[in-house]
Amino acid sequence: MTVPVDPTEPLQRRGERLHEAIGFVGCGVARFEKTGRAQLEALVRHGLNPWDRLLDIGCGALCGGYWMIHFLEASNYRGIEPNTAMFNAGVEHLLEPGLLEAKKPRFLHTDQYDFSKFNEKFDYFHAHSIWTHAPKKDIEKMLDGFAEHTNPGARFLTSFKAPHLFRPDYTGDAWVGRSHESDDPGICRHSFKWIQQACSARGLSVELLKGEKIHKQKWILLRR
Repeated sequence: MTVPVDPTEPLQRRGERLHEAIGFVGCGVARFEKTGRAQLEALVRHGLNPWDRLLDIGCGALCGGYWMIHFLEASNYRGIEPNTAMFNAGVEHLLEPGLLEAKKPRFLHTDQYDFSKFNEKFDYFHAHSIWTHAPKKDIEKMLDGFAEHTNPGARFLTSFKAPHLFRPDYTGDAWVGRSHESDDPGICRHSFKWIQQACSARGLSVELLKGEKIHKQKWILLRR
């Protein structure tokens, strides 16, 4: 029997209970509350408004989605997450009673990056620690979806890790790290030059954000 979330319980403690229940929670447990809040703060610093329609790619157990759902107006949050076990545990352990009914978020459980299934245009895309695991072909799918399924002037805030001498640029075509299909950890890296080229080919601009870091990942902002 599922016990309703106690709204007075600190979110950090809810995240710890979530970790106790399922183990891996996607964004780390020691700073669960701070990591999710930092995602929303970065979005707001870079133009997210409550009336914007946001697509959260790889929303996981809703570490960041919790904050975004609260911030955005009803029906403006959409999330994609293929790991249904992690997602369902997040809903059970984090979200206050009545929140889903009041805010009306929608979710898609797929790993194909097919944003057309939402049948709507977005103002903002967000992907925290997704490009640090995704191959280039999947990043290109996200960029294509951003160019096609957003309104003019839309923004895309995402994180990545750059290659260096001992951690080369990733050239494989498979997801690296934990997922709905694997429990093996891992990280992959993509050069900012390649990202610039991929964006330019789609008529998108990209900016490396100085001073923006979460879990040692660099953040970039794309614009249509």
